[in-house]
Amino acid sequence: MEISFKNGREKEFYQSKSALTSAYGDRMARKIAQRISELQAAGTAQQLPSGARFHEHSGRREGLFSINLVQPMRLIVRPTCSYKAWVEITSVEIYEIMDPH
Repeated sequence: MEISFKNGREKEFYQSKSALTSAYGDRMARKIAQRISELQAAGTAQQLPSGARFHEHSGRREGLFSINLVQPMRLIVRPTCSYKAWVEITSVEIYEIMDPH
């Protein structure tokens, strides 16, 4: 799957283990790096591991998808390709990390 970022600064942040660790702690930084690696390795969203629990938001966040990190945090992504069903998503943009609850 193709992954893009909002800008160069975001790309550097998500690719830097030290930046992730200082912002989120070691455990969370490892999980973020793991999920980004899984996204890169997957051809489509359907090929992500079941533990990632790729799922769509509704309401005011419609069009955004969550991927589980360390409970309750989620990696929020936005598809950058056209799709009719979530299983057809082949490229995403890293949108944010948040607690959607």
